[in-house]
Amino acid sequence: MARKKKWDTRRPQSIKGLLDAVVEKGLHNCNMSDVAKAAGVSRGALHYYFKDKNEMISTLVAHLRDTNFMKFRDTVSEVEDYFGQLKESLWFPVKAFGEQKVGLAKVWIELWGIAAYHPDVHDFILEAQTNLRKHFMKIINDGIKAGSFRSDVDPQSLASVLLATLEGLIVQWHFAPDTFSFPKALMAFEALLEQNLQP
Repeated sequence: MARKKKWDTRRPQSIKGLLDAVVEKGLHNCNMSDVAKAAGVSRGALHYYFKDKNEMISTLVAHLRDTNFMKFRDTVSEVEDYFGQLKESLWFPVKAFGEQKVGLAKVWIELWGIAAYHPDVHDFILEAQTNLRKHFMKIINDGIKAGSFRSDVDPQSLASVLLATLEGLIVQWHFAPDTFSFPKALMAFEALLEQNLQP
């Protein structure tokens, strides 16, 4: 029982340490010692949770999937009007990344970079893109049916544009966090979107 309690306590602590270490050092530069230090556990104890760097990456991916998408769904579902749901969806990265500042955006950039040769990361990115595209398509379809959006809008194409816009803004923020304003860029995009979606 004591062993299970220690596992229950230290696993979330180790995952938080992993995320903090990756945000600070970067995925490529981060090692087990960095994670152990950030988590406040010994390196030996850390091996109980992650046997190697690949397992660290897989755990990080699972953590991001579970925490971010749960928050995302809960936040968007609270908004009643369809354009408001689109806006809340577009603003979610700003709110989520704001907790870790630009560091979390850097983590996503690195994950995109290794997706080509890391199966878990590839599947995670593909799943995230597919789910987000479907999410946007549902809002757009529902908005068209309700008469809130123009009937000649192609939901699939627009959903892909929304996804590409978000990913492009994240990339720009990564390279110029001090000069590029994610919020201002989103507000400009929102204005264009509203203008072109109005029936």
